[in-house]
Amino acid sequence: MKRDKARLPMPEGTLLERVLIQVEGYFDDILISLTPGQRLSVSRGKSPAGRRPAFRRVEDEVPGQGPMAGILAGLKAASHEVCAVMAGDIPDIHIGLMRRLARRAEAFDIVVPVASDGLVEPLFGVYHRRVRAKMKKLLASGQRSLLPLLDMVRTCRFPVRDTGWLINLNTPEDYRRFLDSLKSRSS
Repeated sequence: MKRDKARLPMPEGTLLERVLIQVEGYFDDILISLTPGQRLSVSRGKSPAGRRPAFRRVEDEVPGQGPMAGILAGLKAASHEVCAVMAGDIPDIHIGLMRRLARRAEAFDIVVPVASDGLVEPLFGVYHRRVRAKMKKLLASGQRSLLPLLDMVRTCRFPVRDTGWLINLNTPEDYRRFLDSLKSRSS
């Protein structure tokens, strides 16, 4: 994207604000993982529910380590043993699916959706705090992908038929397409 995706303009404010508005009321501890020095792009505005979503900021221990370092920082700071993890570049949060994943979390270390084509989405899942040591080892060895972690712990790959909602805004084209889809939704 070549820019801070959290600050992408959306009808609700920024992409980060859009995500926060969607999850408020479903979680009692919302953590936003940032690279050291990264500024938050959340205004003092209020959500449609009439209040500003509450959150805590956590920072990666070592910058530039990717999403695994961000998840690790969140798991270290979390007030619960089991945590929902959502990438900040997923503009439509599927709360119903997150609930289904969470119901499976008791028997697993990680629960992630997997599409019918086999594509796993490790950045929308449920993680138990007990995976922290394995994450530290992977990061120390230079591994930044979450996929090897899924094979090292008890992982439930939860089959999901409809993954049309799962859109990541990784490129300017993805962003433009998503904004266009919002316009067609409101028509």
